Amino acid sequence: MIKQVMDRIPAVISLLTIMLMCLTWAAGQEAEKTESTIAQAEEETFESSRLTELASLRTEAAAVRTQAQQQGGQPPEQNGTDPRDMASKFMPYYRHTELESGLIQNEFVLFGLMALTKKWAFTYEIPLAYHRDITGTANCSGLPTIPCFGTIPGGGATLPNGLPASGQGKAAGIGDGNVRIFGSVGHALGGDWMTGFEFGIPIASEDVLGSETATLSPMLVYVKNLGFWPGPGAFFAAMNFYKFDIWKTAGRGAIRQYIGRWFFMLPLHPSGIYALPEFQLIYDWMSDNFSVWIGPEFGKMVGPGQIAYFKPGWGIKNSLEADRKWSLEVGFRWFLQ
Repeated sequence: MIKQVMDRIPAVISLLTIMLMCLTWAAGQEAEKTESTIAQAEEETFESSRLTELASLRTEAAAVRTQAQQQGGQPPEQNGTDPRDMASKFMPYYRHTELESGLIQNEFVLFGLMALTKKWAFTYEIPLAYHRDITGTANCSGLPTIPCFGTIPGGGATLPNGLPASGQGKAAGIGDGNVRIFGSVGHALGGDWMTGFEFGIPIASEDVLGSETATLSPMLVYVKNLGFWPGPGAFFAAMNFYKFDIWKTAGRGAIRQYIGRWFFMLPLHPSGIYALPEFQLIYDWMSDNFSVWIGPEFGKMVGPGQIAYFKPGWGIKNSLEADRKWSLEVGFRWFLQ
């Protein structure tokens, strides 16, 4: 009975998310028409004194923006970390990861966001250069002289399936990618809400570099500004995903996971220095395993619309060999408009 209920959860969540997205789109169209009418009426009826005051405020805001850019940065909300920011940007990064099993992964990822409307966006994430090394694992330490025994757990949250072990124990190529479509759906409980889908696409150039599994992850996001933080632009975001497989190669395991990505954006200096501590909570229904990972990101605006950052990370509650032991990510964000 429990298994039947679990099997129906993905379909129910997907249907509810699609309905919510459709209703939001329809409401958004009507809201845009209403806002346009109101804006036109206000523009025709504003008194000259009000227009003068508004122009003065805009001049002051422009001065603040110019000053921030001259200091090597730009307004804190434009550093590419806010899920509500739909500005198109290119965000490549390199990441080194070591799992509890001893498996080592190195990847250079092409990551970007393309704005579809003012409220909806599309992202892509492709590990264009992906390298895996299993010679440091207990089962494969004798490679290439002594063959591995068993299989090597690998991949953490993104690749939960077992990794076949053979040959030299090292492989390089293209890894699995994903695309995401998401957007804003309203304001409630003191914050902004967003929803959408993430699709995991099995495009790895070799089976040992990917999961050979297509996945779907409905998402629900809550973002709240933090007024108590002394610097402007601080916020808390909770990104929540329910991930499940929709197709897989024979022999690959089923996927049923909750993935929570919760983080705080904390501006530290007017020049554009910030901290972004992130907590990842992962529960796997198939293995009944719960793991926690923490990764504090530190970044700096190096020019108008250009941000450099680094992000170390550690697993702080691991019980499986496939869980991440530690990682280091270095990246760059470049606004395209």
